[in-house]
Amino acid sequence: MSRNSGNSQTPFYVLIAVSTLETLALVAVTGLLLVELFIAEPDSYSSAIFLTLIAAGFATALGFITRGLWRGVNSARSASLVWQVLQMALGLASDGGDFGIPLVALALGVPAVTAIVLMLFNQTVRAHFEDDEV
Repeated sequence: MSRNSGNSQTPFYVLIAVSTLETLALVAVTGLLLVELFIAEPDSYSSAIFLTLIAAGFATALGFITRGLWRGVNSARSASLVWQVLQMALGLASDGGDFGIPLVALALGVPAVTAIVLMLFNQTVRAHFEDDEV
């Protein structure tokens, strides 16, 4: 039995896994912010509510992006690239300054770079998003 490695869907599944884990992490952050809103007394309730709503909105958007990636929608690929670039920039910014945390930078940067490389340079993933109607 010969195995054709050019036909493997593993890179595509890795991309979906990265996007799903990012979505779940953002949902967990939203949940943590929601719990903190009721347990702790924030300095500004309006800022705390706004931050929680922004996190929930991004979690929802990233959920739709992940679903679109799974279905092979080209616009989801574009949206995911934008998200990954922003996440990579946030990872780089979290490592700088006097209070930089390298582990946070790695936790944000490595998945972002992995997803970007897979979407732009992997033929298997790119073929999944090619439009059949020419």
